[in-house]
Amino acid sequence: MSALENIIIAGATGSVGAPILKALLEEPSLNITILTRTGSSAKFPEGIPVKTVSDAYTVKELTEAFEGQDAVLVALSTGPVTKDDLALRIIDAAVAAGVKRFIPSEFAANNLDPRARKLVPVFDAKGRMLEYLQKKAYESNGKLTWTSFSCGSWLDWGLNPAKSGNFLGIDVKNRKATVWDSGDSKFTMTTARNTGLAVVRALLKPGETANKQVFLNDFLTSSNEIIASLEKQTGEKWNVERKESKPVMEESRRQFDAGDFNAVYPLIALSFVGDIEVGHNFPKEQKIWNEQLGLPAESFDGVIKEAIELANRG
Repeated sequence: MSALENIIIAGATGSVGAPILKALLEEPSLNITILTRTGSSAKFPEGIPVKTVSDAYTVKELTEAFEGQDAVLVALSTGPVTKDDLALRIIDAAVAAGVKRFIPSEFAANNLDPRARKLVPVFDAKGRMLEYLQKKAYESNGKLTWTSFSCGSWLDWGLNPAKSGNFLGIDVKNRKATVWDSGDSKFTMTTARNTGLAVVRALLKPGETANKQVFLNDFLTSSNEIIASLEKQTGEKWNVERKESKPVMEESRRQFDAGDFNAVYPLIALSFVGDIEVGHNFPKEQKIWNEQLGLPAESFDGVIKEAIELANRG
């Protein structure tokens, strides 16, 4: 397959997009363009081309923005990309513009796994997005290809309250944590930096990664293992509260079904840390791409040490 050199990224400054953009800009063989919307106040690195579309994200203007691009990379946050068929319009525009590779906004669960889709509405919405992308790629007779990335949760992001709001229920600064159910459920975690690097390496290997789900795994761990490392490295006994996930999951689902979109975030978090089988143990069920993409080995205790140092700096 021909090289993918011209890359346009949507959502470049968000929690998902920022580490990916950093990795893209560090690869000199890639030409990066940023897609933004009129109503955005985001600031971008100097010297990077920016294409602006209206807040409506119409297929027409998206198609114009994608013309001449080899790959479209979507790193928009969970809310926008799963509402109003935005993801489908972006895919339609990529097809119309003759884009060769499409990377959807996944970067968490295996969104084709029926267990995950049944439990968390956002996983189901992203699963429908990926199915639509696969259909369009098939109908293009090979003109459009895709690569999706499933990296579990991000350990560095999850322990940074400014970025994740203590997504894992672990408050490093105040030395306290909530453990859901047994705390022994194993789930995949990756670092944000290795996720960004994986995207770059996949773009540089277009033939190997065409029409593939790429599963990443830096660490297979549990809440209890994370807290044990935190206690060992801080030399302190933490205040740990134990709760059952089922009542919270049920209430969050009721709230979501009643129209509260924000109720989806506890569902996402608990799908990782609760005793719930949703396929987040990637090494058990999936091919892991870290070695094939040449990703450096990350240190579990090292990432936790970074989180402690960040918390100590305030």
